[in-house]
Amino acid sequence: MIKLIALDLDGTLLTSEKKITPRTRAALQAAMARGVHVTLATGRMIGGAAYFGRQVGVNAPLICCNGGVVQGMDAAEPLFERCLAEATVRRLLTLCHARGWYANWYIGREIFVEHFNPAYFYAYRTVEDFKVNEVGDDFLSYIDQVIQCVIRDLDGKVEPKVRVLMEEFAGELVAQQNTGTSADLTPPGVTKALGLSFLAEQYGLTPAEVMACGDADNDLPMLRYAGTAVVPENGLPEAKALATYHAPSNDEDGIARAVEELVLA
Repeated sequence: MIKLIALDLDGTLLTSEKKITPRTRAALQAAMARGVHVTLATGRMIGGAAYFGRQVGVNAPLICCNGGVVQGMDAAEPLFERCLAEATVRRLLTLCHARGWYANWYIGREIFVEHFNPAYFYAYRTVEDFKVNEVGDDFLSYIDQVIQCVIRDLDGKVEPKVRVLMEEFAGELVAQQNTGTSADLTPPGVTKALGLSFLAEQYGLTPAEVMACGDADNDLPMLRYAGTAVVPENGLPEAKALATYHAPSNDEDGIARAVEELVLA
């Protein structure tokens, strides 16, 4: 029996317009009414994730920053947190500054960037009260307890930058969720499966009682971990290969269909 549902946001729970459909919301709320725990598992930080968590009314702490944080939507402190080494962040941001690469980073509920350009944050366009801390040349004053960095390139040239960083910072950080225009940089060992397994253990659940839903490269570890792996039609081939349930696309109420058939039927 499924007792915990973990939902990726972009490309899975959210439509291409970054919306949650009424049918999907109703299905998830019906599952929670039956005692199922529902959480989000996302590369986004806690503030951006909580915006969507409130729309669903999730009843479990959120898994954010690709598993680096597990935290209640309104909780002041995380239940679990894994940060990058301060020395790594110092070298990383110094390198990006020297090469003119655009990067932002997360500390707690805050987003930091040298110079704010809204074009780089198009994925946040539906989030109310979105705020970025612009710190300019004083960026090295904000490197303690960094959970995740994101490197961005609107021209789709992130991959060459990632290759440089993986060589320069081998063993110090890993790249996830490479979209072509952005890539998340996290501590080694941090995956959505790490955060999801922590949360499942808090509820005394086994992987067999967990349903994970995702579509992208950063979802692969949690799809492998969960007893039920749901992948929408728009998912990557690597994700589909792990699916125990193939759902319609994120624009066709795929998650609603999965919950209706696997949890509510």
